[in-house]
Amino acid sequence: MAGKGDHALAHEEFEPLCKWQHGEDLDVLEIHLQEFKKEQLKVQLSNHGVLKIYGERPLDASRKSKFYKEIQISSNHDASAIRAKFANGCLYITMPKRKPAIPPKNGNGSAEAAKTDQTPTPEPAKEQSQAPAPSGGGAKPQTQAPAEAASEFQGRAGKAPCLRLAKVAVALAATVAAVSYFVYLYKSRVAEDDDWII
Repeated sequence: MAGKGDHALAHEEFEPLCKWQHGEDLDVLEIHLQEFKKEQLKVQLSNHGVLKIYGERPLDASRKSKFYKEIQISSNHDASAIRAKFANGCLYITMPKRKPAIPPKNGNGSAEAAKTDQTPTPEPAKEQSQAPAPSGGGAKPQTQAPAEAASEFQGRAGKAPCLRLAKVAVALAATVAAVSYFVYLYKSRVAEDDDWII
């Protein structure tokens, strides 16, 4: 029967005042919710990168005030590092920006990164000079047959791309495992932290 009482309440929807603060390393969305309490607010991030913000509070015995906002998180934000904090009647949603990947300069990066960034370039086949046949003999100039040259080239260069590909696959698997672990740690930490909503 308590559920019927909830349906009898009138809901007044409103659009809270929102301010964006854009910085070099992060963006902050400030939402003014003066008469709300932290327990009356909810901030969620969907798997599709949509930030859902909503809240509901009683106005009197028969009315409630509520709002709902959805914000698509841009690809230049680090979704796993988004935080929300409610303080002094304002909800602050901090969205750190992703750091751009900087390629190593002239061998100054890690050896593994330098190896994965390089694409194999085929070495040009060495031309053997054909000296004119000696006038007195029927000796043929020594040249390498095209089939032999191709197999020699594949023998040298064919293994390198496969080895690089294997190294990239191992590095990618390790990265996925590390990201999964950090997401697990993040979710368990967020559940314990009382100051943060998301």
